[in-house]
Amino acid sequence: MEKGKSLFGMHPCPQGMGAPCQGGGVNDIDLRQLRYFVAVAEERNFTRAASRLGMTQPALSRAISALEHSVGVPLLVRDHRDVRPTAAGRVLFDEARDLDDLVRAAVTRAVRAEQEAPCLRVTARGCEIEALDHLVRAYNTSHPGERPAEAVVINWQAQTDALRDGKVDVGLLRHPFDDRGLDSDVLWTEPRVALLPAGHALASRTVIDRAELAGETIATWPGTTEAETAHWTGTDLAPHDWRPGPALQDMSQLTANVRLARTIGFAPLSLVGDSPPAGVVAVPTEGLSGSRLHVAWASTATSPDIARFVRHAAAYVAEIWTV
Repeated sequence: MEKGKSLFGMHPCPQGMGAPCQGGGVNDIDLRQLRYFVAVAEERNFTRAASRLGMTQPALSRAISALEHSVGVPLLVRDHRDVRPTAAGRVLFDEARDLDDLVRAAVTRAVRAEQEAPCLRVTARGCEIEALDHLVRAYNTSHPGERPAEAVVINWQAQTDALRDGKVDVGLLRHPFDDRGLDSDVLWTEPRVALLPAGHALASRTVIDRAELAGETIATWPGTTEAETAHWTGTDLAPHDWRPGPALQDMSQLTANVRLARTIGFAPLSLVGDSPPAGVVAVPTEGLSGSRLHVAWASTATSPDIARFVRHAAAYVAEIWTV
């Protein structure tokens, strides 16, 4: 790209003509065109993208060509095998995907704001219910004249999207998590323990090292990122051999499968407590990274209620909560 030219300024035509051309301009671009472009970039194929969008391929091709004309640079490289973004297309893809999320979230928050006395929706996974309940109850008690907080239990896989989409306002999230479009503060950090079947050879030990569990079958969590998988298998600090165990969705499934000796697992100490379920032993384990609980919210959120709850959560944990 020529030095000093912006992405939306005057650039060589997408059609490859040597003379610069002036595109239709940013004002001619609408959100629908950007959604079309994101679909093509993700599918890398006009036919599949058109099917996904519920439109004809010629109409989609015309829409993308119009978008390229408005932007003023080629956004896609087309050949007989597939379609792939240009350098400018990759930049626009990243920005457009976030923009679509922001617009959806803004609309959701606007609709919620029109509701009668909407609550501040604070979410957590089911296994974090104790922390969620304490924080929400304490907030409503200490802020009686403010918008009330409502505790919402949600599947961990849906939490970050719900925050970005504006369906919930605040979330309690365990690190690592997909923090794209989110801000967060750490509420606390705690050790993790190994969850072993009662009959396991190491179950009677007062402390073990992660290396002693090399080669074990460890539960997996579908849809996790590479960083999340490394954390939950205890391989984020050092590499260890392990065998993939059953694919699970929540802590109750984990403890059930540990009891049946189908897997072992690792969990934050506060989620296990002093009395693990029958047939399960929680053993302190060296060589494991700690577990951080974050209070998170959408980066674009401007509600003073959200800021107030975040301050409350930090103060409450600092003064009262113990892990």
